[in-house]
This record gives sequence, C-alpha cells and structure tokens, in this order.
Amino acid sequence: MQTPSYIRILKLITFAILAAAVLALGYYLKLKGIIISSIIIFAAVLIGYGAEVLELVLPSGVAIAIVALLQISPEFFVEWATVKRAAFDPEFLHNAMANLYGANKLLVGFGPPLVFFVYFFFSPNKKENYIKFHQIKSYSIFVMIFALAYNVVIYAKNSLMWYDSIALILIYFASVIFIGKMEIRYQKLKPEAEEGPEIEQGAVARLIHKFVTAGEKVIAYRAYIVSFLLLAIGGALLVGFAEEFLECLLHAAVAAGISTFIFIGYVAPFMSEFPEKTVAIGYAMKGHEDTAMINFLSSILAQLTLLTAMVPLAYSYYKGTPTGIVFDKVQSQELLLVIAMVLFSLMLFLDLKFTIRETVLALGLFIWQFAFPESRETVTKVYFVLFLSYLLEMLLEKRHTDVIETVIKPGEDKEEA
Repeated sequence: MQTPSYIRILKLITFAILAAAVLALGYYLKLKGIIISSIIIFAAVLIGYGAEVLELVLPSGVAIAIVALLQISPEFFVEWATVKRAAFDPEFLHNAMANLYGANKLLVGFGPPLVFFVYFFFSPNKKENYIKFHQIKSYSIFVMIFALAYNVVIYAKNSLMWYDSIALILIYFASVIFIGKMEIRYQKLKPEAEEGPEIEQGAVARLIHKFVTAGEKVIAYRAYIVSFLLLAIGGALLVGFAEEFLECLLHAAVAAGISTFIFIGYVAPFMSEFPEKTVAIGYAMKGHEDTAMINFLSSILAQLTLLTAMVPLAYSYYKGTPTGIVFDKVQSQELLLVIAMVLFSLMLFLDLKFTIRETVLALGLFIWQFAFPESRETVTKVYFVLFLSYLLEMLLEKRHTDVIETVIKPGEDKEEA
C-alpha cells in the first residue's frame, strides 16, 4: 500500500523542523556540550532498553508504572544536580523549580498530543480516529487524583517541605499497589486474553530480545540480569555527567540569549525524558495507543510524587538539616499551572477516549503557555474554565464517568449509547 502524499509531506516537515532544532542546539552547546548531551541521551536510551526488558517479566499496570518511572529516571539525576546547586546558590533555586515544573508541563501538555498524532498519522494499525482506552487502564487514570490532591495541598501551604516527601512517596507506592490489586480483581471478574508487552524491534532490541527469550517464553533470570546491567550503566553515566550537562545547558542559554528558566525548564526535561517519548511513540505506531498514553500518565504520576518528593530531600541533604522550599510568586504560579493542566487532562480521559478535537485543544494550550510564559496566569484560568465545563457536563449529563464506573464496578462493560 502506497504511503499517502500528505503523510510523506508531514514526515518531511517534521524531520526538517527536528534537524533545524538539533543544528541550532548544537551550535550553542559547542563540541563539549554536544558530547555530554550525547552521553546523557545514550544513558537515557540504555535506561529505556532496560525498562522495556523489565516490562517483559512484570504484570501489566504495575509494569507500566515501574517502567515509566525508570524511563524518566534521567530527569531525577538532572533535577538532583539543579537542587544541589540551588542549596549552595539561593539564586539558582528558581531554575531548580523551573526544571521540576517544566518536566511536568512537558509530559502533561505535549505527551498525549504526541501519542495521538503519531497514532493518527503513522500507525498502520489505526482502528479509529480517536484513542479508546481499555477499561483496565481506568485504574492508572484514577490514581492520578490522589497525587494531584496532595499537590493542591502543597500549593495551598505555598511550600514544599521534607515531610511532604514522605506523603508523596506513600501516595506513589499506594497507587502502584492499588493498580496491581484492582487489575487482578478485574481479570478474575472478566478474564481476557491480553497481549503481552512488546520490546521495540530495532537491531539492538532484537538482539536483547533474542537473548532473554527462548521461543515465545521469556527467561526471567536473563531478563532481570540484562535489565539490571542496562539500568546500572545508564545510571552510572547520568551520575557522572548530570552536573556537567546542566552547566552546558546554562552556557548555551546565555549564548543564545534565552532565559535559563525556559532552557532548563523545557530543553533539559525533553532530553532527559528521551526514552519515555521513544517508547511511547513505538507503542503508538504499533497500534498500542492506549498503552502509550498510560505510559505518559504513569510518568506524570511518578513526577508529581517521587520527583517532587526528591526535591526537598536533596535540598535538605545538601543544607545539612531537614528543611524545604517556600515558594515565591512565580514558583507558586507554576505549580498552579501544573495542577490546572493535570485537572484538565484527567477530565479528557475520564470517558476513556481521547479525540482529535481534544488533542488540538490540549496541544494549542501547551504551545500558548510555552511560547508566551508571561501569560501563565491567563492560561491557568483557561485550563480551570475548561476543567469546570467538563465537570459540569459529567455531573449534569452523566458523561465522562467511565473511569469512575470501572473503579466502582470492575469487569462490567458500560453500555454503548
């Protein structure tokens, strides 16, 4: 079947934009920056491979949650480096929080539209002109509510303290346990033949896959060994080069005349979350679009809880005493924007569908707040208005309730209208 001309044109435009962005970034990073950035991306790719191998031997929802956490682990190292510097240079705290909330905004605002467009334009297995979630994915969507609720608490008290870390860590692990238990309950009530996770079929991935499998059977101990080695090597590279990577980004931002707040808030998370995006794209292209979307949502859960929890812990460690961060006006507004974005995204997913109209709306709002950061207060208000409109529609018209109904009554199909 011949590829439609509009798809070829879209691919050409996409590659041209990416090439221009890479050349521009390379120009400002200089040779040292390019080498260190390449090491960071290579480390991220290794962690991505390790995460995919681990997914072969873990249960579905729990696997996605843990794998998503591993895929964004490079961001933890970069954030640790920014917090370490902020502990000794109070002026830099602004940038440390920019990286934290920039990473959240990037995943929430850019991730779901990216999955939809890849699925819509490039997947040969496309079934519908929208993404339809399997009911079992409801649990991964539902637990986002608890992570979001505690971030509302953090915003209300206008600080991120060491004791908040304890609550956030508990929320993450409680969420993963809840997902696992509810999926087991769902499968007992409604057993189905689910497709197992697939490892990406590049040359390196095929070699790894061949080593960890015998026929169709996964050899568990080999998978654990390979995963451990890949994660350990990738992690060691990140530990060794995270601070230098941060310095290169700062120099590049100054050379390009771009605010370090923007550069660290978007460029650093984009590069450090590289494996998360590539794995999600792979799922979407193979027709596992709902798994790709949940991969992003699981990463958002990890960032709203564990990544946020790491900040006051790292800050306290380098300060030498249990402490935390009191927000200034910009940091408080950034957190409120993240909360508004997640609330809006959750409302989009509560009916277990993600349509092209919702995709364009979500991407448009993300581009707006990215291109005009000074308009964050206005964008935040727009997100809240849209959230309230969806909420009223749910309450008055009994729509967008599929996730809640699945959680309350596992294994029961919602009748089609």
